[in-house]
Amino acid sequence: MTERDRADQFMVPSNAVGKILSFIRERRYQPSERLPSERDFAEKFDTSRGAVREALATLEAMRVVERRPNSGIYLRNSDDSSIEALVLHAESGLPFQADEIADVFEVRRMLEVQAVRLACSRRTADNIRDLHTILTNTAKRIAKKQTIEFEDEAFHLGIFIATKNDILLRVVKSFYERSRQRRRVYFTDQGRGRRSYEDHCKILEAIENRRVGQAEQVMSDHLSQTIENWQRLLGEPNLPKKR
Repeated sequence: MTERDRADQFMVPSNAVGKILSFIRERRYQPSERLPSERDFAEKFDTSRGAVREALATLEAMRVVERRPNSGIYLRNSDDSSIEALVLHAESGLPFQADEIADVFEVRRMLEVQAVRLACSRRTADNIRDLHTILTNTAKRIAKKQTIEFEDEAFHLGIFIATKNDILLRVVKSFYERSRQRRRVYFTDQGRGRRSYEDHCKILEAIENRRVGQAEQVMSDHLSQTIENWQRLLGEPNLPKKR
C-alpha cells in the first residue's frame, strides 16, 4: 500500500456517519431540533442499531449532536462543532456553502503566511532536504502528466513541520484533510499543477535562504492565485467578502 493509499484509508468515514450527516443536511434540521432515534435511523438506512449507535457516538464526540437524558438526540449549533467534524463533513462528500469555502481560504492564508515566516528562522537542513525531495517527486509526476494533490499537501505540511510548532501543524492538517477531495479535482488540470510546482520552488528557495519577506510575498501570491482559480472553477466571480 502506498503513502497515498494510506492517507486516504484513514479519512474514509463510516457509512452510517455519512448517511446521518446527509440526512441532517437534506432535511434542513436546525440547532436544538430533535433527530430520529437510533431505531428510526437503523430502519431508515437499513443497517444495525449498533452501527447507528457507533456513528452517533462519533458525531457526539465531535459535538455535532448531543444526547439529552430521557429526551433524545438533538442537533447542536454548528459553531460548537469541532474541527474534526468539519473534516468528517468534507470526507462524507457533502457540499460546503460558499461562505464556508471563503472562511477556509481566509484562515489558510493567515496560517500559511505565518508558517513560512517561522520556517525561515526555524528550518533545519533535514527540513530543506525533505522539501526538495517532495519537489523532485512533484516534477516526476508532472512529467508523467499525473496529478499532484498528494505532493501539494506534503509540501505545505512540510513547511508547517519546519515551524517546529506541533499545535500549528495539527490544526492545519485538519484543513488539508477537509479539502482533500476538492484538491483532487483542482489538480486534474495539468496547468494548475505546473504553476503550483513553480510557486513551491520559489517558496522553498526563499525559506532555504531565510528571506522572510520574499517567502511571505510568494506564499501570499500563490494563495491568491489558488483562490482565483477556485473562483473560476466554481463559476463564482468572487467568494463572499466579510462585512
